[in-house]
Amino acid sequence: MERADLPSGQAGLPAEIQFELDSAAAAQKEGNHGKARVCARRAVGKAFVMTEYYTQLIRPVSANESLKLISDNNGLAPDVRDAARRLSTSVAEAETAQVSKEPVMDALVIIRALLRE
Repeated sequence: MERADLPSGQAGLPAEIQFELDSAAAAQKEGNHGKARVCARRAVGKAFVMTEYYTQLIRPVSANESLKLISDNNGLAPDVRDAARRLSTSVAEAETAQVSKEPVMDALVIIRALLRE
């Protein structure tokens, strides 16, 4: 599997997050954009469970639910919340909302913000 092209400073991500990002990058390269979005969402979900946001919840949440919580969190930067909105938007909702065209990059924006806090 091909490694995701990561911006500088992204080495050292936890293996399970890196695996999902690599899977997303490979799927995107193959033209399987749905799988790319799913893998990118899972990468964000795995990062989310490593944060204080997750430990404050009273029940586990899915990757999609974590994206909704991130997009609604005013304590995070607007670019992070916007990336979460794009990544959580389904293709069926594309007429009324913006869908992520770069799911790996959107996931990285979110993951960097979550893991540096």
